[in-house]
Amino acid sequence: MRLKLCILINVACLSCAASITSVTGGSNVPPTPGKWLRNVIIEYASAGVTGRGIAHLYFPSRYRPEDRSRTLLVLHGYRQQPIDWERNTPIAEYADRYGIVLICPAMSTTLYESRYYPETTNRWAPIPGGTYVMEILIPYFRKHYRLAEDRGRTGIFGISTGGRGALLLASLHPEAFAAAAGISGDYDPVSMRYDRLLISIYGYYDSHRARWENDDNILRLAPRLKKTALFLAHGGRDTVVPPSQTEALASLLARLRMDEGEGYECVVERAVSGQAGHDWAYWARLVPEVMKFFDEKLRR
Repeated sequence: MRLKLCILINVACLSCAASITSVTGGSNVPPTPGKWLRNVIIEYASAGVTGRGIAHLYFPSRYRPEDRSRTLLVLHGYRQQPIDWERNTPIAEYADRYGIVLICPAMSTTLYESRYYPETTNRWAPIPGGTYVMEILIPYFRKHYRLAEDRGRTGIFGISTGGRGALLLASLHPEAFAAAAGISGDYDPVSMRYDRLLISIYGYYDSHRARWENDDNILRLAPRLKKTALFLAHGGRDTVVPPSQTEALASLLARLRMDEGEGYECVVERAVSGQAGHDWAYWARLVPEVMKFFDEKLRR
């Protein structure tokens, strides 16, 4: 049954990708080591509809195109902006320290869904967020900035909705990321069946239980995270996303490790402080530890 589910998910993702007809860059500014490259534009066409993506990149001071630098995809939360990482955290400092290129895309209101449905009212772009990241964003930057092309040197990190996105994409595409970090994310849609954001993608749970329980359900997809290094964290006073979301995923991964042996590598930080909430102050405080984690887990 598990194998059948994985096959169905992969087929769905491939069918979305097949509709993409063209991708062109709207920005050709060369990178400067030690500097942010802001508002890089990606234009694409999908099923006769044009779309436009934007991303900020940071190139560490030791960046050299010929090295195919280690790369970290960094995802913000719902309705946040990629520049929030630059303004609110020391992530560039640690990218310099560890020699990692950062890709911070503008993802607006996506939940990093793998597909749209007839009931989907939140279509943030012509194609689902997960498809955009995997089929357009990453290939574009690998081609134009000679970033790492192998799994072992590529990671994904997100906060809030971006935390969901990081774990979801890592589980749907285990061949793409060697390490993933999710902070303050939601991973069990069935336990949040009245959440308006989830309803805006998947419709109402009572009418569409199968998709809620199977499609993009990270708890159901967790076995695919085997051999992916994981960092999970959640503020103990989070009133936006319940800490139980991270606890449920961490507990499941621990059970899988006990049942199936080695292979599930998960670092769990319940909270830096019992007072930690759902905000940039908490997320910024964890950035040094998260970046050290990626330095250790991504191959040099």
